[in-house]
Amino acid sequence: MAKETAADNHQAIAQLGLKESDHVLDIGTGHGRSLGAVAALVPTGLAAGIDSSDVALKIAARSNRALIRAGRVRLQNARSDALPFADASFDKAMAVHTLYFWNPAEPHLHQIARVLKPNGKFVLGFRPAEDTRVTQQFPQSIYTFRTIPAVEALLATAGFKICRTKQRDVPGDSMVWVVARKA
Repeated sequence: MAKETAADNHQAIAQLGLKESDHVLDIGTGHGRSLGAVAALVPTGLAAGIDSSDVALKIAARSNRALIRAGRVRLQNARSDALPFADASFDKAMAVHTLYFWNPAEPHLHQIARVLKPNGKFVLGFRPAEDTRVTQQFPQSIYTFRTIPAVEALLATAGFKICRTKQRDVPGDSMVWVVARKA
């Protein structure tokens, strides 16, 4: 999975426009490789990752051991619809390949908006429902795929202003990154 999602995660990180003192939240951090990449770009900031999988967090902790000891990376077992952080804790946040599991999505997006500072940036990466070659391969009982306009509407309802939508439109390998700011 780390290899499969690496390019998608790197694109999300690039869209964040990180500054060296940013505090960044990686939602659904999984294997945690993105945290190391973020930490390298925010040497005086913080890269925090949440995931609800203990197994994923153990893998992420192993690969970020030195950064955790240095206080530059933090990991926490948490769900994105109940983020264990104070309001306005982060400058930026990203979530890649997590939207499918948010049903309904609104509580997750409201929590992300809550923990972002005013004008904080959020990048949401996902495979769009428009790419049926990919989406039909996943069980509908677990995955919820949404169209690009539906995702943009959800973000707007949660208090985000859409800055841009970037799409890799390759049949069978479509990917979308919506860049939004907390309104």
